[in-house]
Amino acid sequence: MRIALIQQSIVPGDKQANYARAGTLVKKAAEQPGGRPDIIVLPELWSTGYALAELDSLASSNGEEEAEFLSELARRYGIWFAGGSVAAKTPRGITNRAQVIDRGGSLVATYDKVHLVPMLDEDKYLVAGDRRCLHTIEGVTFGLTICYDLRFGELLRKLTLEGAQALIISAEWPLARLSHWQALLKARAVENQCYVIAVNNCAMGDVPFAGHTQMLGPDGRKLCQLEFQEEIAMADIDPEAVNRIREAVPVFRDRRPELY
Repeated sequence: MRIALIQQSIVPGDKQANYARAGTLVKKAAEQPGGRPDIIVLPELWSTGYALAELDSLASSNGEEEAEFLSELARRYGIWFAGGSVAAKTPRGITNRAQVIDRGGSLVATYDKVHLVPMLDEDKYLVAGDRRCLHTIEGVTFGLTICYDLRFGELLRKLTLEGAQALIISAEWPLARLSHWQALLKARAVENQCYVIAVNNCAMGDVPFAGHTQMLGPDGRKLCQLEFQEEIAMADIDPEAVNRIREAVPVFRDRRPELY
């Protein structure tokens, strides 16, 4: 299974500019000479950026506007979208919602970010989700997470205990904490013995973002990585590699949860 990671330079508050950027990058990913990807992953809040104070006017009802945009691309290119999040206006309030869209353009799963960032006052503009999300795509089970969730190892471990073979982290991770991004991604891959697919914003505005979109294997090895440029990275997932690592180093068998 081939995964395309789209590192987008997101323009805060400008949905039309972000639709144009995403559309161009998706087309480029679909036409890669190495073969069309099965799944495309976009960053966190790819259509609006971190314009939190403007989300009341920018957010679409249940994220339907963005889902329709991606659905058309999914049908055109015959690809899945997984993980990229949008601002979704719901009866509870605005959520930061990851979406999974199949090759036929149907929205088949969503995940609302459960950990809101207090340092950025996210709780003033967003409501937190209250459930985990696992979704199996053509035989591979993915766990969905968003940005700050990465710091909560309990959530990602729970997803792997429930069957995740790969974890998707769509993010707007700041450049100031790039070293944390690198360390935590590797730790989550190694401790959970699964693929980690991490896609970040790379815009260098008033608050510069860290870029460094990457995929890591279940042994923690980097399979692909970008730096600061708006670009696409691609790598393949082999679910049997997860099984081999877990058999060679049987962490899940040797857990003693009664002690922790």
